[in-house]
Amino acid sequence: MIRGWLIATGLLGLACAAFTFESLELKLFDSLGPGAGFFPFWLGLLGVGLSAGLLWQLATGRADLGNEAFSFERAGMLQVGSVIAILTAATLLLDLIGFRLAILAMIASLLIVTGIRSAVVIAGLALAGSFGVYHVFSTWLKVPLPTNALSL
Repeated sequence: MIRGWLIATGLLGLACAAFTFESLELKLFDSLGPGAGFFPFWLGLLGVGLSAGLLWQLATGRADLGNEAFSFERAGMLQVGSVIAILTAATLLLDLIGFRLAILAMIASLLIVTGIRSAVVIAGLALAGSFGVYHVFSTWLKVPLPTNALSL
């Protein structure tokens, strides 16, 4: 079990290091303050540090891994696969049907897949997450987001 943790933590640390390195291609600061590379740089650096700390704990035997081993159950794997499929579909549909409708469908689908059954909760979160976020970005932050032929 410890070998799986070591491999996963090492891969995570390498991915964070790659993000940190790639973020150096962007400006960390510009004339207005933090630039496009500021957040990914510090987030990647934080990930590298946390991964290194976990690797040290694993190597010295100080990490409490609990008594349960990893297991892959069919229901869990189907749920993970469904989430990946929903995120991929939303990405592919973004330009075709617009941000609001793609994100509305994505949020509603993710809530259903993860076990939320209340129609009121699903509708409220999906509407707030799609139309609300679109309004914040397009009106307040002046960031253009994709729309469809109906401007939705």
